[in-house]
Amino acid sequence: SIINVFFIDDNQRIRPEDEGTVERIKQAAHKYNSTVVEVELKAQFRCSGAEGFLNWVDHNLQIEETANFDGWDGDTFDFMIMDNPNLLVEKIQEKNRQGFKARMLAGFAWPWTAENEGNPNAEVEDVDIPEYNFKMPWNSRTNQYNWAINDEKQNQIGCVHTSQGLEFDYVGVIIGNDLRYNPDTIDVYASYEDYCDTSGKKGLKNNPQELTKLIKNIYKVLMSRGMKGCYIFCRDKNLEEYLKGRIQKN
Repeated sequence: SIINVFFIDDNQRIRPEDEGTVERIKQAAHKYNSTVVEVELKAQFRCSGAEGFLNWVDHNLQIEETANFDGWDGDTFDFMIMDNPNLLVEKIQEKNRQGFKARMLAGFAWPWTAENEGNPNAEVEDVDIPEYNFKMPWNSRTNQYNWAINDEKQNQIGCVHTSQGLEFDYVGVIIGNDLRYNPDTIDVYASYEDYCDTSGKKGLKNNPQELTKLIKNIYKVLMSRGMKGCYIFCRDKNLEEYLKGRIQKN
């Protein structure tokens, strides 16, 4: 007999075409008369094992409700919400100077100039936030997968496609206008117009619920890349104030 083992996290699907959901595996197993045995892994080692932080992200990005709606044991994981992206970069640069492995990450809320348009090695500063006089390039398209370990590329911003599956000591995450908060409806939602991954939003213009689910997954992935700490900047001020209000003041 043959035994297949799948490690599945449905909350890491980031594009409509991503396969391998629990439901799809169950469907395939039923088709071939296979027995499915589900085991839930409780413990995790991301974010210094700070399960509370990941639960907080799940709860407040409205991925799923958890008990950690207003915080976690702060000593286990370093987290800050910055009100200026330049301060976020300074914090990450400081961690690199201290000998830690730290990187900037962002959601795909800005275009990414093609290599044949003069951007093979992060020449174009695509991540542009003019209200803060902030500009940085996406990671180099040349040898993009050594971006995570090449110290010369510390001043480039990674996206979910170059950071998923990797870990750093600290990450600085820019949450773009593709994820917003509506204080009237109390909803965290995705903005189709501000999401620049063509493949990631294909066929979803009239399916805001699915688009929102995928973009929330992206930011959960980005915010869980740091083993010791995560610092974020929200371009949408409503989202910033909402998240700040979800951290218990000691």
